[in-house]
Amino acid sequence: MKFKSLKRLLALALAGVMMAGVLTGCGGSASSDGGSDEEGSAAERAAAAQTTIEVAVSDADKNDPAATAASNGIELPELPDGTLKLNISIADYQQSSEGTLVQEEWQKRMEAYLGCTLDITWTRTPAVDYSANELVVLQSGNVPDAATVTKGASVNEYGEDGTVLNLADYTDYMVYYPDYMNATNGGQDYAKNEDGSMYYFMDGFYNPDDIQGAQSFTAFAYRFDILQEQGWEPATTLDEFTQLCADMKDKIDDGTLDVDYVIMNSTKDYPIYRGFVGIFHTWDCVYYNGEEWVFGPIEDNFRTMLQYLNSLYEAGYIDPEFGTADFNQSQVKATTNVAAICPTLWAGSVASWNTAKTDETMEWGLAFLPEDEEYGTPWKWGSRQPGKSLNSSMGIYVGAETEYPEYVVAMIDYQYSDYMVNLMNWGIEGETYTETDGEKTFVDAIMDSDQPATESGKYGLTASSVCRTGVPFNPIDFNAMLDVASLPEPWWNETNGYYEGKYWVESDANGGEDSISPYDRPPVAYLSPEEQTDKAELSYSGACETRVKELALQFITGERDIDDDEAWQAYIDDVKSQTTNDFDSILETMNEKTVK
Repeated sequence: MKFKSLKRLLALALAGVMMAGVLTGCGGSASSDGGSDEEGSAAERAAAAQTTIEVAVSDADKNDPAATAASNGIELPELPDGTLKLNISIADYQQSSEGTLVQEEWQKRMEAYLGCTLDITWTRTPAVDYSANELVVLQSGNVPDAATVTKGASVNEYGEDGTVLNLADYTDYMVYYPDYMNATNGGQDYAKNEDGSMYYFMDGFYNPDDIQGAQSFTAFAYRFDILQEQGWEPATTLDEFTQLCADMKDKIDDGTLDVDYVIMNSTKDYPIYRGFVGIFHTWDCVYYNGEEWVFGPIEDNFRTMLQYLNSLYEAGYIDPEFGTADFNQSQVKATTNVAAICPTLWAGSVASWNTAKTDETMEWGLAFLPEDEEYGTPWKWGSRQPGKSLNSSMGIYVGAETEYPEYVVAMIDYQYSDYMVNLMNWGIEGETYTETDGEKTFVDAIMDSDQPATESGKYGLTASSVCRTGVPFNPIDFNAMLDVASLPEPWWNETNGYYEGKYWVESDANGGEDSISPYDRPPVAYLSPEEQTDKAELSYSGACETRVKELALQFITGERDIDDDEAWQAYIDDVKSQTTNDFDSILETMNEKTVK
C-alpha cells in the first residue's frame, strides 16, 4: 500500500542573514526590498523568513493520479454546499482553451483533488490586451481570486500594499510548487523576496531530457544551396566567416552568384549586432558576465564587435537596409535572392523561408555561431535549465481578498504536479497521445496535420504554444512542445555535414556546455521596486538600450568613427546620460545586492 501521508518540515536557516529574492536578468524582474516595520528590521525579518519548504512524500505518491489534497496531508476548510466559487482572469492566446477536451478534464481532476465542486467564472482576454491592462487592474485594487500575470515581479508592489496574497503564508498548502523552486538556478531564493514573501507563482518549465538549447541568436542562417553549389561550407570560426563573405562578394561582383548582398538582417527590430554579441562574449543590455553586473554596450568587447561589423559594412557585404527593413520586408528579401547569410533570427525562421520561397532550388539552413579565437565558444542567449525550473517574468497571483485562499493556493500548486503537467501538455492517453516503453507520441490526427501546433491547440494542449489550459502560466513540458511546436529545419556541422534537426535541440548539441551564457545562470539579486525601475532603464527596451540601437548603427555604417577614442567616449557618455538616476550607481547597487 502506498504511503500517502504528508509531513511538512520547516527548517530555519543557518545563523546569519542569508540574502534571498527574485533573480534579476536582462529584461527580467527583481524582488522588492524588505524595509522595516514594528516587528523588527528587514534583516531580522529576512532571517526569520528563511525557511526551506520540504515535502515528505515520495515521487510515486506525487504522480499518483488519485492523489488528493487530503491524501497529501493538506487540511482544507469546509465549504458551504461543498462548492468553491471563484473569479479567475486569464490571458487567452491564439486559441482559447474554453470547452476543450483538456480544459474539461482539468476541471474534473481539480475538483477531485480539492474535494469540492468548482464554480469558476473565467474572464478571458486576448494576450496582447491582457498584458496592456493587467497593471491597471492591480492599481484599481479590484482584483479577481486568481489571475495571469505577465509583468513578473512588478506584482510585488501590490503584494506590499495588501492587494495580492502573500503566498509565503500558505506554504502548508503547497506540495508540488516547491519542487520547481528547489530545482531552479538559485533555489528557493529565486522565488522569494528578501523578506521571504512570495506574491506570485512563477511560470514553470519541465525539461525531462535536460536539453539546454535556446530559441534564437545561436546560429547563422546560410543559403545551403549556394554553399553546396560553390563547394563552400558554413563558417566555424570568425576568420572563416570573413573569408566566406569575401568569396561570396567576389562571385556577386563577377555575376556568377545571383544575390544582391552577402548579409541581410531578419528585421530592424533586432539590431544586426544581436547575432554577434555572443561571439564576442558581451551582450546588448545589462547582464551578468560571470563576476558582476555590467552594461554590455559600453564594454571593450562590444566596441571590438562594432569594429568588426563596420569592416563587413565597409566591404559592401551587408544589405544597406539592414537597419530599416521590417519583418515583412525581410521575409521578402530572404525568399527573393537578396542575400545569402542572415545572422539574426529565431527558431522557425528558416523553415518559414523555405516554405515561402519562390525559387525551388533555394534552401536556407542553420549552423552554430562561428567562434572567435580570442573569446572561445560563443555564448548563446536563453539556454534552458535542465529538469524543472521557474521563470520570473510570468506567472499567477492570488487576490488577497479571496474568501478561501487555502483552496486557491492548493489548486494552483496542483498545476505543478507531474500528473497535471502531463495532462495539460500531453492530454489523455489514447485520445491525444500514446505511450510505448516510456516514450510518448502524439496521435496521428495531431502529427499528420499540416500545422501540429494548431491541431494540438484544439484539444487545449499547453504544449501547442498557441493555447493555455487551466490558469496560465503553468509548466510547459519541453518534449511535448518540441513535438508539436518546433519545426524541423536544415542544419550543418563538421561531424554530420548537412542534416535536419530542431533548433532547440541542435543549439544545445552544437553549442555544448560552454555556450551557456553566464547571463542565463546569474546569481540571485535583490532590488526594491525603485531600484528595479532604475535597472529597467538598462534592460531591453529601456532608455539606454534604445539609445544604443540608434548610435551603434551609426558606428556600423561609419557615420561615427568606431576607431576614434573620443567618439567612443562620447557614445558612452551619451548612453549613460539616458538614466534618471546616476548610471554607475545603478550597477553598483545591483552588485551590492547580489548573493555571491
